[in-house]
Amino acid sequence: TNAALDSTSEYFGKVIPSSDYEIIIDPAITNADRTWITSILDYANGSFMNIQRDKLKIFLGTSHAWSKNTLSASNLWIGDPHATYPCSQGINDAYCAEKNLVLLIYSDIYSPNSQYRWDFGRRSTPAHEVFHTIQFALAGPNVGGDNQMHIPRWLMEGSANFFGFYVADRLGFDKYQTGRNQQINNNSAYMTTVPLVQYDNFTSDPYGIGQAATEYLIASIGFEKFLNIWKFTKSESSFALGFKKATGLTIEDFYSKFEAARKSMHIGY
Repeated sequence: TNAALDSTSEYFGKVIPSSDYEIIIDPAITNADRTWITSILDYANGSFMNIQRDKLKIFLGTSHAWSKNTLSASNLWIGDPHATYPCSQGINDAYCAEKNLVLLIYSDIYSPNSQYRWDFGRRSTPAHEVFHTIQFALAGPNVGGDNQMHIPRWLMEGSANFFGFYVADRLGFDKYQTGRNQQINNNSAYMTTVPLVQYDNFTSDPYGIGQAATEYLIASIGFEKFLNIWKFTKSESSFALGFKKATGLTIEDFYSKFEAARKSMHIGY
């Protein structure tokens, strides 16, 4: 974990936060929340000024009705186009990213008489979603489809998890290990040894185990080569070929190495 964090910090160096994005904010968001959320967005956005991409458009709100009305007014949508609400069934928080579009709906926090709190996971989500837009900028929009360019959910979500907690740690909201403990070490979803390869669906929890796999990759090859997984997936028109070009390993060999290392990571043991 420390090797991965050190490699990531070495890659970024001194980050100059950037507010060069468009943001639409629900008036119900308090000034205090607006301040800390935009500080994370600025830092995450400023971290990748070397990557060519479209300017981000970010929607920050407190309710699904607001997200539906506001996105529709801009002729935009995110998630299932047939759903009632963008990126949500209208029950819990909604966090989504597509291409250069980010949606952050903190409905749990802002619901009347809410018992929810600003835990470290919620605080990491602005950077988490920004990282998804970097994935799309590097690999293109087809990485989620059922094709040769499909990148597994454990890698898409795990890497975003890693970056989200990394940024929140850098800005002093909590220690990275706090988030790691929540997502990996103390996660009841990993009490059995389900292989990493199977965490590529919408029924399992790919976030924590993918975060551990992300650490393992970054610690082994460095953050720049890690980003090349997305870059080379696009250039090779294949995740399998892009992964091998970026890491020097076939994806099958990586799976074998990760499974052998899981016991020392306390994932499923």
